[in-house]
Amino acid sequence: MEKENKINLIYNIFSPSAPIDNFDFFVGRYRQLHNIREALEERGQHAVMFGGRGVGKTSIANVLPALFENLLISKVTCNRSDDFRSIWDKIIRKIHLFSSKRKMGFTAEQEERVRELRLPNKEYIDANDILNTFNRVPSYSLVVIDEFDSIEDNETKEMMADTIKTFSDNTPYVTILIIGISTSVNELIGNHPSLERCVKQIHVPLMNIDESKELIEKSMQILKMKIDDGIAEKIIEYSSGFPHYIHSLCKYAAVYAVESDLDTIKREHFDYAVLESIKNSSHSLREAYKKAVSSSKEKNKFEDVIFASILADEQSNENFSPEDVLKNYNKITNQKLKKESIYYNLGMLCKPERGYILRKSGSARNRKYEFNNPLMKAFVKLKLHK
Repeated sequence: MEKENKINLIYNIFSPSAPIDNFDFFVGRYRQLHNIREALEERGQHAVMFGGRGVGKTSIANVLPALFENLLISKVTCNRSDDFRSIWDKIIRKIHLFSSKRKMGFTAEQEERVRELRLPNKEYIDANDILNTFNRVPSYSLVVIDEFDSIEDNETKEMMADTIKTFSDNTPYVTILIIGISTSVNELIGNHPSLERCVKQIHVPLMNIDESKELIEKSMQILKMKIDDGIAEKIIEYSSGFPHYIHSLCKYAAVYAVESDLDTIKREHFDYAVLESIKNSSHSLREAYKKAVSSSKEKNKFEDVIFASILADEQSNENFSPEDVLKNYNKITNQKLKKESIYYNLGMLCKPERGYILRKSGSARNRKYEFNNPLMKAFVKLKLHK
């Protein structure tokens, strides 16, 4: 394979800045895809897919057309200005119905016609209007509503819940899949007990080690490249389960190797990829970290407290405590400090002047912390490597 073609293929396989849209380069998430298939096959069932930022929810949605080729799929992305009507208007405008009509004459050919759907021309629409519109669609359909977390209007959420319930009760031919950043279904679309029966909850966690390893191995096979011992493990460790950073590290390392006329990714290629991944991380991450660790002194506690917080977060299934942070802090600094000595640092990391790295919850006696932007965990590991 010529060098230029190989580099182009690398850029097609690894997509750190945009969701995957080619099923050939998609790996893992088999449980989530299976759950979506179950929702499609069960009468009256719909689904809500939720998870943290950057875990690959949109990539899952993007590959659905390749899995369900005979399904009519209309996918839209919400924004803050959307309401109930604008969301469904975008959905319906993407659906085109094709019909055939024979032209005049005995030997005339069939003429293909395209008919577009439209919402009723009235000021207020409800779930029944949406249902009546979809009753004119002659095929099984999947409606995908992405980034629903950007909707803050409670009335829109309630009307969407009513629509799911109405579709569940009245048509087996349409499945609605709502996607968004959230820790639960209730947080995303509101608490609607009537939906419990008809909504399948699909959680998308961080990529586990097996999925991360499969992503790297499959990509290397497509590229006909190898990777030195230990480098793949470092990529997985630093990425912290975020597909974005796996793609970023693999992309820059592979490109550097190919430009060096090598088909094996080595340590120097990985080191280069770390620097490039830091440079190409979001501006908000870079600025937040800069604020967090900035000091007139050569060394301060903040960098070590952040890293200790990362370790505490990975060891805990829920939010972590000051004691969790202290245990890791003393281990990595070889000190024997008491928890009072890091209270100030943890408190400041929850403030804008220190980048708002953490946010706290609970009472003073039972204080808990979590990362405001979970992607910061991967970013900090890259910074520490550098």
